[in-house]
Amino acid sequence: MNEIATLFEFFFNWDTYQELLNAVYNNLDYGKIGWLMIIITTIVLVVFYKFWDPISASKLKWLISLLGIGILSYVATSSILYNNVEIIQHLGIGQSPDGDYFIFQMSMISFVYSVIIAFVLSIIPFRQLSTNNSKNPF
Repeated sequence: MNEIATLFEFFFNWDTYQELLNAVYNNLDYGKIGWLMIIITTIVLVVFYKFWDPISASKLKWLISLLGIGILSYVATSSILYNNVEIIQHLGIGQSPDGDYFIFQMSMISFVYSVIIAFVLSIIPFRQLSTNNSKNPF
């Protein structure tokens, strides 16, 4: 799953962020981030469509669920990256580029990808789990 590195590295200048991107790759953090995005999205969508199964204000509740998925992915990505020893060492030295900003950027990219994945999965397979909302587009 570490192959998803290109999806994240696309947003960074390789010359500037090479050390930090290599730290994420060498610690297999891309794989952890990718799996957590899929797991978080799946669990929240199952809870939304199977257990919550909203009938009233379903679009608002769906948007809240997508936002929740993004926030959980943001927090998970930040946690993974703040536990990377090489990034922590980079933060302690205070070198350029700013490691905190790098973690923020990676977490925001994860946020966006998770919301996109959730959007696609909620339109195609997951809404069929719902009893009340299987005919709704969301």
